[in-house]
Amino acid sequence: MNKEQAQAYIEQNIKEDDTLIGFFQAVSPPKIWMFFVLGPLAILSMRMYFLAVTERGIYFHKLSLLGKFEDSDFFEFDEIESVRIGKGILQRPMKFYFKNSRKIKVKAQLKGHKKIAKVTADVQSYIENRIPLAQ
Repeated sequence: MNKEQAQAYIEQNIKEDDTLIGFFQAVSPPKIWMFFVLGPLAILSMRMYFLAVTERGIYFHKLSLLGKFEDSDFFEFDEIESVRIGKGILQRPMKFYFKNSRKIKVKAQLKGHKKIAKVTADVQSYIENRIPLAQ
């Protein structure tokens, strides 16, 4: 799915009193333990996301295996305890820690084809300013 289609979908599904700061494509890495159970089919445990950063929080729009929007989760910034943002050349690893002891690990796109929504410095700095960084 290209970024124009994703942007149209994301803007339709944002709450009315919220404004979009930016969005980017991310992928959750495969679970290592799945390789022992399923072998090469463990790649199917990877999930594609579009993360939409708004003034109130972050939307995690999950994509199906066929690239269609499946469902979404919204987390306000006060629900997120901290975030750890790593360094990378092609992808930037991000790990979100929530106050209910849940965590989501994704790798955000930094480089790639122009049709892919990439994380920008503005969006990353907005996330860092609204959520405390993990130690």
